[in-house]
Amino acid sequence: MILNRLDQFKAAIPTAVSLEEFTDVKTYVQSAELWLKNKVLGTQLYETVDADIDDNDLEQLCINIIANHAYWDAIPFLDLVHTDSGFGVIQSNNKVPASKERVERLRGQCLIRRDNEVENLIDYLEKHTSYHDAWKGSPTYSILTDCLIQTADEMKIYGQWEGTREEFLKLRPKLIQDTMVKLEPVFSKDYIQELIEKQRDNDLTGDDLRLSILLKQSLGSLVGGNMEAAEKIAADALRYIDGNLGSFGTYTESGEYAARIESGYENTADDPIFSSIIL
Repeated sequence: MILNRLDQFKAAIPTAVSLEEFTDVKTYVQSAELWLKNKVLGTQLYETVDADIDDNDLEQLCINIIANHAYWDAIPFLDLVHTDSGFGVIQSNNKVPASKERVERLRGQCLIRRDNEVENLIDYLEKHTSYHDAWKGSPTYSILTDCLIQTADEMKIYGQWEGTREEFLKLRPKLIQDTMVKLEPVFSKDYIQELIEKQRDNDLTGDDLRLSILLKQSLGSLVGGNMEAAEKIAADALRYIDGNLGSFGTYTESGEYAARIESGYENTADDPIFSSIIL
């Protein structure tokens, strides 16, 4: 286990100061570690971190995530005891039980902090290439990165959106759907998948990098309901491609490009791209 001591848990969760035994939360920690492995790290990288690597920053990020997920999961059980006559609330002479509202706020804050630390962990792993083979070769990573906009932080940048990572994950199906229905018929499925692959491999440069930013801006506007901005940015992206066709071989060899040329479509400023081509 990455988190295997009570002092590690307490350092990450200040309100857990009165816990006396690691066994009180161990089962929740185990579940949280499984969540981190399956949802973020993948098996190989999880095992790398679990092997006591010499990277305190990476280890601490993982501990913060595990502790907050585990505490969120454990809170409903920590002050209850099952007796012969039913469930009772554990109390002491010098402590008053917290209100339901305070407890729910605490649980909610655990998820917010967990999600923020997941975003920090993803950013850390992207910047440290020594972990890429273990992380990026996993099915977990493929699922995390199967969209142009890959994180909640990116969604905030490109979509004028505010929300948690949990809310972003609920939004991902919409991002993927709008990519397939709105962007791929214009910019080609093959080219957009190429951009996603290059993004995964940190290989986005030059014209591809510029197009990826424009398409993320357009996608973020689409999902945010700003169709006017989405159309304008997509039209700008298409005009940029048209002016630099030699840089976009995958697009110019695509069926979508061939269909566009055959139709005689011209991308003019007063002819919104989605309305003209898709809707």
